[in-house]
Amino acid sequence: RYSYQHIDCTTIDPEDLNDGSKRTDKRDVVFKERLVAKCLHLNPDVPEATILSAVKDIMSRRVSMSTLKANKQIYSYIRDGINVTYEDANGVKRENIPLRLIDFDTPTNNEFLLVTQLTIKTTGLEPIRKYRRPDILLYINGLPIVFFELKNSNVKLQNALTDNLTNYKNDIPQLFLYNAFCILSNASDTKIGSFTADWENFYPWLRVNNEKEKVDKQQIETHGNSIEYLLAGLFRPERLLDYIENFILYQNEKVKIVAQNHQFL
Repeated sequence: RYSYQHIDCTTIDPEDLNDGSKRTDKRDVVFKERLVAKCLHLNPDVPEATILSAVKDIMSRRVSMSTLKANKQIYSYIRDGINVTYEDANGVKRENIPLRLIDFDTPTNNEFLLVTQLTIKTTGLEPIRKYRRPDILLYINGLPIVFFELKNSNVKLQNALTDNLTNYKNDIPQLFLYNAFCILSNASDTKIGSFTADWENFYPWLRVNNEKEKVDKQQIETHGNSIEYLLAGLFRPERLLDYIENFILYQNEKVKIVAQNHQFL
């Protein structure tokens, strides 16, 4: 059984950098130290200076690009590696070698970190709020890959999109450069979608291992445990990495599409 690590980044003062993330700027969303360490581990032949240069590129906010276009570019880095050129230990020039950010073949080579209460300073042009604090972010190797918005069970789940995710995209667009997909949950209802999806394109995930499983929706409603099905079905590291690598599409530079439960199964 693989356990996720967890850090709580709560600070009373939103400006306080001493929150456990080791960031030097509250606008940053990448955990640089963790990303560099993993890149060194996954790419032992690549000089540290080359890795630091690549990480600087990955952390660039890409203000001249749309969030979707930037997300697509960074997704290609996550999935296929970011091409680097360097001299190896023997002085031989190696050109356009993909630097791996995530090891999709061996899940245990990666770091899975759940981050709660991370304060992020706005980079939005017309922010609604100066700071935002997502409920949960799942980081893989220092990159914020999955966004969770959790509501009380007496709140309509659609509010998680209209009141929260929409405002977050406006105020902290830099977070969504790295996002693979988003989870919205109010206990009795849990849905998955891409950050570009409207409400109609967020979908439930209730079958864990096969499409023929019987789902007792009354039991889920009574116990408020809908998110457990999604976690069991998608968040085992090997499944999550398979989904990130193979079940995400971009259509006409306009929209990002992530697979539904039955498509993944």
